[in-house]
Amino acid sequence: MLARNATGVVKLAALGGIAATVCDANHVATGTLAYPRPVLFGQAWWVLPGFFVGFVLMGASYLVAGSRARTTLSTAESCAPGTVSAFVEAMTSFVLVYLMSGFGNESPAALSLVFYGAFAVRWAFTYERAWLLAVAVTLAIGGMAAEGSMGAAEIVAYRHVDVFHVPMWLGGVYMHGAFALREGMRVLVYRRAG
Repeated sequence: MLARNATGVVKLAALGGIAATVCDANHVATGTLAYPRPVLFGQAWWVLPGFFVGFVLMGASYLVAGSRARTTLSTAESCAPGTVSAFVEAMTSFVLVYLMSGFGNESPAALSLVFYGAFAVRWAFTYERAWLLAVAVTLAIGGMAAEGSMGAAEIVAYRHVDVFHVPMWLGGVYMHGAFALREGMRVLVYRRAG
């Protein structure tokens, strides 16, 4: 079962890594961010491997936290087999939000309002809201801290910076990613493990 879980997490990390790398290229093309030593399409060599490792960590953390949270939060549906259509919808929404952040980065306050407001609406109509909110907030804080650390190390620079070397809207991108992570886990990990 552990090997099947790991295979599903790796598949999810590969899909997420590719999608995030393409969206990151949009960030470079729109001037949302820049790398000091670009190699291909204005991106650093480590972008795709970095996203892959990040998504592996997110998937593995979801597996562990999902099973441990069952005593305090409802996670039964979020940790059960899901549907491909729900995954496609969640992944498409995540990619659209990510791409919008590139095209709308000149208006960071408006972008923050749209992203956090849209998350609130999506969250109000989803299942196991407490669990999803915990995942979303964890991703937002962790993602902003990780990218802020890269900004502090001067290996990436955002055009607009609000907090710790990153724009405030970035947390909203990660929060929408929580929907994609959950549905990806349901389709690629829990379906295989079940």
